[in-house]
Amino acid sequence: MLLQPAYAAPYRAMQTVGNEQGVILVQSNDGDLSEEEQRKLRRQQRQQQEQQGGQQQERKKNREQAQDGEQKSDREKAREERRKQREAQQGGGNEEQGKPNRERKQAGQQGDGQNRPAQKEQQSDREKAREERRKQREAQQGGNEEQGKPNRERKPAEQQGDGQNRPAQKEQQSDREKAREERRKQREAQQGGANEEQGKPNRDRNQAEQQGDGQNRPAQKEQQSDREKAREERRKQREAQQGGNEEQGRPNRDRNQAEQQGDRKDAGQNRGAQDRNQADREQSDREKAREERRKKAEADRDRRTSEDNRERPRRERDPERERIARDPSRTTETIDLPVVGGAAVLDSDKDADRRAGSRESREESRRKRQEERRNVNVRVPRSDADAQVDRDGNRRSYERREAIDRERGERRDRRPNYRDPDNVRIGRREDNRVIYNIDNRTFVRHYDSDRLSRRGGDTYYETLRGGRVRETIERPGGVRVVTIRNEYGTVIQRSRFVGDREYVLYYVPEVDYVDDRPFYDPGLDLPPMRLGIPVDEYIIDTSSDYDRDYRAFLDLPPVEPVERVYTLDEVKYSARIRDKVRRIDLDTITFATGSADISMEQASTLRRVADAINDLLDQDPSETFLIEGHTDAVGSDESNLILSDERAESVANVLTDVYDIPPENLSTQGYGERYLKVTTDGPEQLNRRVTIRRVTPLVKPVASAE
Repeated sequence: MLLQPAYAAPYRAMQTVGNEQGVILVQSNDGDLSEEEQRKLRRQQRQQQEQQGGQQQERKKNREQAQDGEQKSDREKAREERRKQREAQQGGGNEEQGKPNRERKQAGQQGDGQNRPAQKEQQSDREKAREERRKQREAQQGGNEEQGKPNRERKPAEQQGDGQNRPAQKEQQSDREKAREERRKQREAQQGGANEEQGKPNRDRNQAEQQGDGQNRPAQKEQQSDREKAREERRKQREAQQGGNEEQGRPNRDRNQAEQQGDRKDAGQNRGAQDRNQADREQSDREKAREERRKKAEADRDRRTSEDNRERPRRERDPERERIARDPSRTTETIDLPVVGGAAVLDSDKDADRRAGSRESREESRRKRQEERRNVNVRVPRSDADAQVDRDGNRRSYERREAIDRERGERRDRRPNYRDPDNVRIGRREDNRVIYNIDNRTFVRHYDSDRLSRRGGDTYYETLRGGRVRETIERPGGVRVVTIRNEYGTVIQRSRFVGDREYVLYYVPEVDYVDDRPFYDPGLDLPPMRLGIPVDEYIIDTSSDYDRDYRAFLDLPPVEPVERVYTLDEVKYSARIRDKVRRIDLDTITFATGSADISMEQASTLRRVADAINDLLDQDPSETFLIEGHTDAVGSDESNLILSDERAESVANVLTDVYDIPPENLSTQGYGERYLKVTTDGPEQLNRRVTIRRVTPLVKPVASAE
């Protein structure tokens, strides 16, 4: 699957549109929308497409159910009619031929109620025909009663009086036996194939009796003529009945040619309708098959994801640690993850354990931190503004400094070479990454300008007073991303401009920032952190907490007060400062050994987290998120640092390219094997993860922003 960047469409600036926030709208070639509004519109379109797809599937399902119900009802009716016909034919097959057709096809006439006038006319014709046949029978019985009865009931006197011609009697006797045998065969054939016999004329009925009864030729001829008339009337009646309900009888093979042609025309029309219905059914079947394949593919993908999650290593739960994790504020001990072998919950505790070295030193370090925590007052802020207070609990106020683009600078022709900090040992250099080692602490540092400029545009640099450098990335549509760094390359401030409107992403007041101490850990000046909320409200694992509300979780304030605004690098390089904000562990993202590539299948697992971030950016476009990369303990420290940094950047690129999150709202940092979730030196999937934190209340004043 190819990824189409969300920023592919060109933009052009338009004039300012007034609103209460003073946002400058931007117009693209496709419409009068700003970059922010276009991002929201694209998200709404994706959601509408998903909703429409679900609604279309629901409507299609309802139509199919209705069609299936209608077809089922028609099939049941036809089946019931055929059953009644078979019962009527089998129960009175012989009687039908010896009686008038007054009871024939009664079930079909009752089931065919669509043409009542025609049925009444047919009923009247049948009654007339029955009356005529009754009169004929009475006349036949009065003239020669014996001719209307079987030969087995002929009068004994007539048989005796007719004994002078024995050869003729024997011949008649033989004829009667033949006729009787033929009638028996006819009855058997009628019972075995009643449907076929009822659809034929009764021209063969009592033929043997007619041949054997030749004593009264004039009467026989008259009776023969009457019978032919009655047969002709019954044939017409049957044809009329068959025309009203074709399913109740077969076409008569003796039907005249005109009727046959009409039947063929009707049959052709029926076949055309059947062909169209068949084509519609085939089209519907293809759509059903396509829908089933899509659902099967989704089910297979969900099943594979579910199986991957089930196969993901799960540590056995530790009951004692679970009890502590439900309310960590009741203890001053180091809180460990509630699984067997779980490491400390807080990254700052992991840092302290690692610095301690040996097992005995770690135990001593933990006892010392436990004593220090006894004097820590646990207070969970109610909002971001409530978190930014000084050590006396007073909310700090910041004066708005001059806009980031107001100071005039000297244009440079290329990116400057920032100074390396003093007393720093330089390790590996790879692409735009470099390994620093300060006081036995190893860091990977990179410049994120390449990632920010992925959406196109021009980049230029200006030198400001005090050795600072201003970097400006101009994108189509009047969008600018402006970053100010000090001489070491540390980010002091970053803003996004849409027209004349500035969204401040990072901002450290000058009074709180010290330029001459790069890589200084401000967490060393703070007491050990004491977690005041349950562990499951501090950490979310996406593989096990899939149904959590990620937006509400990311929008929660820090878990302890924020003493001052910190630089982005201070947050990146200080575990104690990062511990102030909650985290989401993206443990559904797994990487191949030594690789930072993300497949589209795994990228889809980021949708819910990406939607939560986009919702927060819709509310406040200046929100900032830190993406952390982690590895297990296999491999060298420097290699793991670079690999984890590349993996964090890969996640950020997916969030930008696939889910349209602006790159400047994301910052990345790799930590290698430093912050393991499970204490092991071997390969461990739980340690290979990516983490997201919302660091907005740590890197800029929020009270003035509100």
